[in-house]
This record gives sequence, structure tokens and C-alpha cells, in this order.
Amino acid sequence: MMRFTDLHHHVLWGMDDGPKTPQEMHAMLEAAVKDGVGMIAATPHACVEHRAFDLALYERRIEEAKAYCRSRAWPLDIIGGCEILWCDRAADLLREGRLPMLGQTRYVLLEFYPDAPLHQIARAADRTHNAGCFPIVAHAERYRALRRSVRTALQFKEDHGLLYQMNCDTLISPRGFMQRLYVRRMLEERAIDLLASDAHDTANRPVRMHQAYEKAKKDYGSAYALELVTFGKKLLAGETAQENLLQPPRITNE
Repeated sequence: MMRFTDLHHHVLWGMDDGPKTPQEMHAMLEAAVKDGVGMIAATPHACVEHRAFDLALYERRIEEAKAYCRSRAWPLDIIGGCEILWCDRAADLLREGRLPMLGQTRYVLLEFYPDAPLHQIARAADRTHNAGCFPIVAHAERYRALRRSVRTALQFKEDHGLLYQMNCDTLISPRGFMQRLYVRRMLEERAIDLLASDAHDTANRPVRMHQAYEKAKKDYGSAYALELVTFGKKLLAGETAQENLLQPPRITNE
């Protein structure tokens, strides 16, 4: 049976605005299994401009999540990662191995404030490349600078070697006419590389991978829908040619 890969999931308890207790984490893991998810990248927020990322706590929580899945004999793999709210210091921390990347890869999930200008996102991409990593823009549909023009978003993606992740909720229920138009155009252009849940709980921000897959299949075809929900697994396994498509570092002096 096909299992979805969810590379953006706030499942670790007591680390951010996700679950607050082990029981809440357990409920989220169970919900993911029931939704058809076979792999979760546990991606707590890393806001390193404001506070240090607690690697020791993170590693303990990862092991707790894995152990709980093993105790239930669930077909759910938990891999590492984090969602980095970009600041220039993040590049140094990535280079030093003080922020977790996705699985055993060099891919990293980057977040920005909604009003981040294009030049800031470009600098983040370039510095991430210079740190030897490949940037994935978390919920790319949120940033006003990218939403202004699909053509701009496409060219920017190519120029700066980016992957774009879209949240399941956005695909299922886009907010307002302009977001609906943007989401449709981005998906029609195959500009979105992967869907992920950005789940934080089981009620207000649940997993919803299966529902997003079904809607993508209905609106954009089975082949692309399948790619959106399994691309992450191929990425982690080195089965894509994505590294060859991403641009080399552009900044030479930091």
C-alpha cells in the first residue's frame, strides 16, 4: 500500500507550538498512521535569532517518537529535521552541524516572515548553498513576494536553486480568490515539489495528507498527485536528480 511522506510535521512534544505532552504526540503519530503517512520528518521550529536550538532535547524527543511507533508496530518512520526561521546565523549553524537537516541528507527546510522581500529569500538560499545544503522553502504559498507573480516565483525558484513545499491545508482550502488563483497556477505549472502537512495537533492543524492527495489527483492528475506526496521519500533516498538542478552557491565572500 502506498504510504505518504510528510517532510514538515511538528510532532515532537514540548519543543515548539506543537504537542505539549507525550500523550498529544502519541495522538498525532496515531493520526498520521491512520491518514496513510509512512514517513514523518519531525521538524520543530528553529528560531535561532531568538534562542538556541536544543539539540539534546530534540534527540531525546526523536527517540521517544520512534520508540512509541515501535511499541505499536506501526509502519511509520520518524526522521530528523527542523524548520529554520531564517537569519544569517543559521548558515553558520548548518555548517557546524548544530541544526538538524532532513534525514541523512543535506536538505533543509527554511521559513520566512510572510512579508520577507525577495532579496532576503535569495540571500538565504545562497548562504544555504554556501553552507553545503539544499534549501526547501516551507509553505512557499505564504510569502507575499512570491505570491505577486507566478512567473516571478518560477524564475526565482530556478535562479536560486529552490524547492517549494506547499501545505496540505492550502491545497484543500485556499483562502480567498487570489490565493486560489495562485495555488492553481503554481500547481498547473508543476512549480510545487512536495506537499506536507505542517501538522501541529489533531484538531486545528491536523495531518490531512490523504485528503490533499485526493484533491490533487482530482484537479491535477494522478501522476503529479503521487509525486507531490512521495517526492520526499525519493529525495531522502537519493532517487531524484534534484541536486543537479539546484544552482551552485552564489555568494563567495561571507
